[in-house]
Amino acid sequence: MRYRVLGALELRNGEGWASLGPAKWRMLLSVLLCHANQTVSTERLLDELWGEGRVPQSATKLLQTYVSRLRQTLGDESGQTLITEKQGYKAHGYRLAVEAAEFDAHRFEQLVEEGRRSLDREAPEAATERLREALAMWRGTPFADVPPTPAVAAEATRLEECRLQAVDARIEADLRCGRHTAVLGELEALTAEHPFREELRGRLMLALYRSGRQADALAAYRDLHRLLGEELGVEPTPPLRRLHERILSADASLTAEPAPEEERPAPAAAPRRAHRGPRQLPPASPAFTGRHGEVAVIQALLDAAGDAEADEGAGAGGRSMVLAAIDGTGGVGKSALAIHAAHRLADRFPDGQLYVDLYGATAGQSALDPGEVLGRFLRALGVDGSSVPGDTDEASAQFRSLAAGRRLLVILDNAASVDQVRPLLPAGPGCAALVTSREMLTTLEGATHLHLDVLPQDQAVALLERVVGVERVRAEPAEAEEITRLCGGLPLALRIAGARLAARPAWPLRTLVAKLTDARGRLDELRFGDLAVRISFQVSYEGFRLGRRSDDLDAVRAFRLLSVVHGDDVSLPVAAALLDLPADRTENALERLVDAQLLESRDSVRYHMHDLLRLFALEQAEQEEPAAERAAALERVLSCYAATAQQAVTLLDPLRPWPRQPVEAPAVPLTGHDEAESWLRTELPNLLAAVAHAAEPAQPEAIARLGLRLTRALQWFLFPRAHAQDLQTVNELAIETARRLGDPESEAWALDGLSAAYWLQHSYDDVRACLEAALEIWSGLGHREGESRSLINLADALCELGLFEEAITVQERQLALAREAGDLPAEVIGLGNLGRAHRGLGRPEDALTCFKESLEYARRTGNIHHEGFALYEMGITYMEQGRFPEGRAHMDQALPVWKRPGTYESWRGHTWSGLFPACMTLRIGPGPR
Repeated sequence: MRYRVLGALELRNGEGWASLGPAKWRMLLSVLLCHANQTVSTERLLDELWGEGRVPQSATKLLQTYVSRLRQTLGDESGQTLITEKQGYKAHGYRLAVEAAEFDAHRFEQLVEEGRRSLDREAPEAATERLREALAMWRGTPFADVPPTPAVAAEATRLEECRLQAVDARIEADLRCGRHTAVLGELEALTAEHPFREELRGRLMLALYRSGRQADALAAYRDLHRLLGEELGVEPTPPLRRLHERILSADASLTAEPAPEEERPAPAAAPRRAHRGPRQLPPASPAFTGRHGEVAVIQALLDAAGDAEADEGAGAGGRSMVLAAIDGTGGVGKSALAIHAAHRLADRFPDGQLYVDLYGATAGQSALDPGEVLGRFLRALGVDGSSVPGDTDEASAQFRSLAAGRRLLVILDNAASVDQVRPLLPAGPGCAALVTSREMLTTLEGATHLHLDVLPQDQAVALLERVVGVERVRAEPAEAEEITRLCGGLPLALRIAGARLAARPAWPLRTLVAKLTDARGRLDELRFGDLAVRISFQVSYEGFRLGRRSDDLDAVRAFRLLSVVHGDDVSLPVAAALLDLPADRTENALERLVDAQLLESRDSVRYHMHDLLRLFALEQAEQEEPAAERAAALERVLSCYAATAQQAVTLLDPLRPWPRQPVEAPAVPLTGHDEAESWLRTELPNLLAAVAHAAEPAQPEAIARLGLRLTRALQWFLFPRAHAQDLQTVNELAIETARRLGDPESEAWALDGLSAAYWLQHSYDDVRACLEAALEIWSGLGHREGESRSLINLADALCELGLFEEAITVQERQLALAREAGDLPAEVIGLGNLGRAHRGLGRPEDALTCFKESLEYARRTGNIHHEGFALYEMGITYMEQGRFPEGRAHMDQALPVWKRPGTYESWRGHTWSGLFPACMTLRIGPGPR
């Protein structure tokens, strides 16, 4: 088994990397990995998983269940990898045995140490190789998908620090190899992200100096000196001050050894020429925040263009002009990024920086004609207006001729299409162009494409700090994070929110949170001065409404109707049901929205819409789609979800008599157990959101009833997988809906489902209350099947409460109903419960009689669940009598049952646990696995 934590937690056992299931399993494995090969006490694990002082009474039993399930996942039923440490007969902790090569964090640290030793031996090339190999193992934030526990949070912080130290060591090795220009972009991004780290600042100063930029190296020192004085009231450390003095005096010993010929950045040392061309860049935004990776990529690209002039071989057959195309949805900060990067790199292009807003997505403006733009550029480069060709192709050729011998940077902002951009591109290896567009300009030859997503939370909060003020934001950290969430991390929305707060210095941040919390009015609140999120979205939307392509009408209708679907994303088959269109036509419409950045494509069949775009789409739907069509669209989606969920649970458990009321609607085709399991796991967040949406009081009855059917289908997925909170939520909603509809039968089914949620939480008094309420309804309706089911569950709960006599009374009542109805499957379950109650009263022979009869009927009816249960209960009963050989034999028979499709996997772990006493007593190993 191999483990990865340098990113999301993943496991590999010969068949590819896979993530782990529920959050508590991930937390448990992560804590054990944080203390790999060390024993972690049970008490420590309980505090880690639930929080100190918040550990529930049932936590120890739950922990044992999680350990059992984790062992199943690891293929370690015998406990050789996840080892139980015991004091006497009681487990006092667990230890995960891990080899260094199996664990990416351990291997990472080994490689870093090897790299450092190579540096100490003055072998920088070997150090670079080892350190690059180590850093390549990182896939993102450590333990990215694991809810933070104290141990996990501390280890993630430690690993991040180790990574930064490894980056620093690798940069030192590169500098020793003479690759000072190659690391400049990375160093500038790192010092922006970690402005107080003096080691990084010193390396930046050295790289700048060795690249022939002494003034920039001194400026980097002055920036740090000012920052330390203003923020901390201290001076730079003596080593950095000495480096500053050596750069100031042009100390010859700072010169690097030359890099290998193929890596030698000779042009970087050439002196920069004085600026003599047009300087058209707009002011950079003082609120620009983050985007360190994108800035570093642009810087590396433009450095190559800026250095190309010194390349003797460049020319018609040499290096080509550098081109970067930045795309993203409206308001994501494309223009701000391009202008920010252009300002930082302007000195590489002394012959001029040309800028134009092409109005490709500007409200009230038509996209500029390329001929008009070329006239502006040519005049800016000194061409007399009367000499500017009227023909676009001629003007473009003249522009390329002028640019070919120069070092020009061209910013083409807000482009509408590739056709608009192509004539405006300069020629020559010393030139570069940055293009921004909402469209993905994928047919733009030779372009490096950068897609901008919304800001992560830390950068979003930093943007707020820049606009509102650090002290004010940090005084209300929770509210600041909530504002970034409500703005969806969209820079335009965050700038507007920040501007509103800056204009109202008396407002606490919670005031704006309250205003933004109302989803219906959120877009109204995100408007200030000449900035408005709604207008930014409107431009792209209007482009479809007025579009000439055949699929534009489908796309604009899809955009509107997607707003009625609640959930994180939507699959292609569900979207086809929503639109009532064939799959190919639906896909064309959705892909058009992806191209226009109104929708995100997560893979070939799943689509996601940003929260603010969803609110805008809902506004358009309410204005342009009749209420009946919106309701019909939602009904089609819910019907698809419910029909597919019913199909899926039937595939997972083909022996269960389900469903009694099938939903007649097109379902997503599923061909077997694995596909059904995968569909339910993938769609679960969307299915839960659909249930909540259907339960809203304003929904029509048809939609509310579909929500009830979907809830019943989900029962048999959620309960076996111990999704207690989700099971509780959907059934509480179902109870409210059933009462609103005056539907007592659905209310009783939901009460029965709610009792299952409480069962998983070991809240047996609540289980009893739910079932007694359900039984009152069943009795009033004369519903014998429902009454029988709830009696079975009630007897089970009474056994857990130790009320065995009462359990026997209830169970005998259920068995009478089952026998009267000839319901042999219900009799199978009832006999098992009756046996448990007898065993609880110390009547093992009566218990065994019940279990044997239950086993016989289970095999006769093909009920594999209760065949396994009966064998397990008989094994436990025999061992409680000291009859270990018989107990072990029945446990051995139960184990293979739990491997068969449609059984509860968790019971395999229970059976292994039950086997342990017999194996210890008989001094033998367990039977078949």
